[in-house]
Amino acid sequence: MVSNHGGRVLDYTPATCEVLSEIRQAVGNKMKILVDGGIRTGADVFKALALGADAVLIGRPYAIMAIGNGADAVQMYTEKLINELKDVMLMTGCSTLHDITIDKICVTK
Repeated sequence: MVSNHGGRVLDYTPATCEVLSEIRQAVGNKMKILVDGGIRTGADVFKALALGADAVLIGRPYAIMAIGNGADAVQMYTEKLINELKDVMLMTGCSTLHDITIDKICVTK
């Protein structure tokens, strides 16, 4: 689990996307990597997968949707994420989730 809970209040803490590819390199395929923190759009999901996450966890936006308008809002947000992810996959030539690799995004060090 890669998370920086508190990162939003400790400005010197690295974002999860800044360390994700290094963690993937360190553990290889020996374990699944879940990432949490700052994932808000389908493009964010794409980037996290490209950087080495096996899955993303999204908490706050779902809590806000559930409190704001219940199950309908949660379903709407889920559909929005899926459609955004599909759009990014189309634009980058990815037919499946397995096609999402680090070379599909621009990474600078």
